[in-house]
Amino acid sequence: MEKPSRLPVAAAIGFLSLIAGASASSADSLDAGLVGAWTASQADCAKLFVRRGRVLAYRLPVDRFAQAAIIEPQSIRAPASTCRVHSVSHANDAIKISAECNDSISYTTETVQITVKSGSEIVYSPTGDHALDTTLVKCAM
Repeated sequence: MEKPSRLPVAAAIGFLSLIAGASASSADSLDAGLVGAWTASQADCAKLFVRRGRVLAYRLPVDRFAQAAIIEPQSIRAPASTCRVHSVSHANDAIKISAECNDSISYTTETVQITVKSGSEIVYSPTGDHALDTTLVKCAM
């Protein structure tokens, strides 16, 4: 009696694993130059942020109203919310980020906009609305 070949089953499992892996890692990443802690002034850096090992964090108790952000390749953490990056595009000297954001109350899809002024200064708009533009400086941490 001939044994059925396992090759078709193994090929199907490999294909499904490839698809699952591709969809799990399909989100775009933010530019490495944006990664770090950002706030309205250098004086606020020590008040708002702390480094715990290799990870940047907000100093406790967190000032939920501070104008600040911790930008990572796949996320943007504000004092009161966290956004997971889905896609990144560049248009008219601005970086547009489609992100899934959550706070203590809700989940929303937002279009965050960042305009890089220099390696240490950005204009950050949490919704893409220029009325909410905030100039942030990069903290040396």
